[in-house]
Amino acid sequence: MATGKMDPIKLIVVGPAGSGKTTVANFLADASEIPFEYRPTQGVRILEFDVSNVNTKTNQSKVDIELWDCSGDRRFESCWSAFRRDTQGVIFVYSKLTPDLVWELEKLYDYFVSQTKLEPKNCVVFYFAGDKSHLDPPKRISPTFAKISQVNCNIEDDGNKLKSDFQTFLGTLMTMIQERKEQEESIILRGNTTFR
Repeated sequence: MATGKMDPIKLIVVGPAGSGKTTVANFLADASEIPFEYRPTQGVRILEFDVSNVNTKTNQSKVDIELWDCSGDRRFESCWSAFRRDTQGVIFVYSKLTPDLVWELEKLYDYFVSQTKLEPKNCVVFYFAGDKSHLDPPKRISPTFAKISQVNCNIEDDGNKLKSDFQTFLGTLMTMIQERKEQEESIILRGNTTFR
């Protein structure tokens, strides 16, 4: 396996407007200010940070993250193609479940996962219970999300669990990236031996 510094992992945070994406993104990035008052994101915010002690199949490492906190406002839909370019993982965030929001989450899944050929393992769903009035997430969003890990996020009372769940997601993602890289290197090496 080749060693060396990897490029940052690009993760995109998507979900309906007002669902808590920015609060979750700020918390994961250890941003100094985590406002609990709603201020809509205009387009996208990019947070860069690292996460230590991420366990993969072969080792434990520090992972550099580029987290794209995307607005849930449909005005920015024309920017989605730029947002999703080179994305390696998708974090879905929602805070309540209504038929309209299920449809919106499924549309986001289609655009950011299905159309980019990402796998369910490249995704995680965070149910953000910001107001504590409904801490238990719905048992199932829709069949589209059946193979995706779903995590209840309660930043105020159990932020350490969210960080741990995020590390687990990163470990799965890093293992997939490492395996894909090793396969590509193996193919290149096999191809080079035929030209000697």
